[in-house]
Amino acid sequence: MTTIVRRRRSSRVRLSVYKRHELLTGQIVHVVSGYNGYATGSSTILMDYIDDNMRRDWQNHRAELMAYWTSGKSEVEVYPDDCLPWLCLGPRDRPPLAVEYLD
Repeated sequence: MTTIVRRRRSSRVRLSVYKRHELLTGQIVHVVSGYNGYATGSSTILMDYIDDNMRRDWQNHRAELMAYWTSGKSEVEVYPDDCLPWLCLGPRDRPPLAVEYLD
């Protein structure tokens, strides 16, 4: 008998890696092909793009993002199928930017 191995499906509503990075760090890196974050213009200041969509994303994913932020784990450990090496978080010595602007 053949065994079928199925990957567990995660939530259909996921943040893109860019949106996750922007909510946590406030840094916009939209100079790369395939960018799908919040920035829609040339500004690199995330506060210029705060809107209802960003607030809704933060509200819907806040618990998950805060758990990741406070865990101290690397992005590769938490999001192995969804991380980009050029989006390094660096030190977590302050709360995510979204806490300050979206809570």
